[in-house]
Amino acid sequence: MNENRKRRIIELAKDALIVLLSCSALWLAARTPLTAPLRGLFQEESPQVVYGQNQAGSRDSGALPMAMAANLPGGMGSPEGAEGTRYGVCYDQAACQELFQKVAGSLAETLSSAEAPEAVSREEWEKALTARLGVYMDFQGEIPLPVLVGWLSGGESELTASVRRLVLTQWEGGTDVYYRDEGDGGFYRCRSEVADSFSLAEALAGLTDNGAFFAFESELYAGLAPDTLLLPDAPAPAVYSASNPMNAGQGTLEALVRDLGFSLNSTSFYSTDEQVARSGDDSVRLSSRGVAQYQYEGRTGDGLFPVLRQGEAGTLFDRVETCRQIALSAMGSRCGEARLYLLSITERTEGLEIDFGYSLNGVPVLLDRGCAARFLVEGDQVVQFSIYLRNYTAGDGVSLVLPPRQGAAALAARGLEGEELLLTYADGGDTLTAGWSARGDRRD
Repeated sequence: MNENRKRRIIELAKDALIVLLSCSALWLAARTPLTAPLRGLFQEESPQVVYGQNQAGSRDSGALPMAMAANLPGGMGSPEGAEGTRYGVCYDQAACQELFQKVAGSLAETLSSAEAPEAVSREEWEKALTARLGVYMDFQGEIPLPVLVGWLSGGESELTASVRRLVLTQWEGGTDVYYRDEGDGGFYRCRSEVADSFSLAEALAGLTDNGAFFAFESELYAGLAPDTLLLPDAPAPAVYSASNPMNAGQGTLEALVRDLGFSLNSTSFYSTDEQVARSGDDSVRLSSRGVAQYQYEGRTGDGLFPVLRQGEAGTLFDRVETCRQIALSAMGSRCGEARLYLLSITERTEGLEIDFGYSLNGVPVLLDRGCAARFLVEGDQVVQFSIYLRNYTAGDGVSLVLPPRQGAAALAARGLEGEELLLTYADGGDTLTAGWSARGDRRD
């Protein structure tokens, strides 16, 4: 009798332990990121897409510059301007990414801890470019500093300027960021006493001189915009083929809206002069040219593309990043070897207009429609966007490009004094070759 009672007590203890372990396992599962995907398995066909899932892109991929230059003055104790090392990267995405990864941490730390900006002269700007240890970055598009900080660190910034070019430099007590505000054209400096200046020096150590220079450093290029970054030799960019990835048949629109997050169970498809997909107040029209246009016609703010907010209220970074992720969802698996970059942000009476462009190995692509993707955000809702779906593939050929000196002379002969010499691809057919273009001040 005592033996049976003891056995029952042991069995009850085992049962209690199993229940306790099961509850613990369920509690731990609920605390892990796997909970959301597991919940998705029990949904019939609700949108499970995460914007941007079709293109491997980390948060900081939106911040990758297209051109960079590292400046290492002469040895310790040398006066400013002493002969040193200048290493530049233009029209080489892999090399630019490698250099950017070396300094991205220092840039994020400096911007996140920067003091209020102070205006500086053109002379101070040029010293930052050429006479101090530092690195210059050219993003080609105009990026608001809060968006740049968001891409670099996920944090926020009180800095408000929109920049294309900036310079990260070392000083005795920390690091400085110099930039040109694309809004007013002025030059500014933000100082950080928190960022480690030695990390920047260590990141740039070992780079070798490749003769990179700015137009203002040579009288031969006096006719160009002074901050044009140049390399001594002519570039040799690849030749690309271009095609419309939406010519694969009737299933192309269905695949596109599925990638965008439409529920196919509640989406109707029909054709007029275009293919159309409609789900409630959300619709996408696809033309034969590969232009997809989204429209939200509701009034309740429950459209398919709300701004993905980090906090209580959507920030500028939240709006831009939401649009970038939507663009990557639609374009990432279809654009081939192209990369999207932020082109501009404009306040309109209807809302915030956010444009993105294509680039091929760091070379901007010129499109007859102006941009690769354009979004309109009203409050915390994306209400319209238009994307030009193009697929680019590098071929075996190389574009024949004039040396920079002859390219500058060609601009001068056309009366384009004071403009930037920029390598571009013009997408006007099935084959793209690169050539020099003139780019003026966007404020004009």
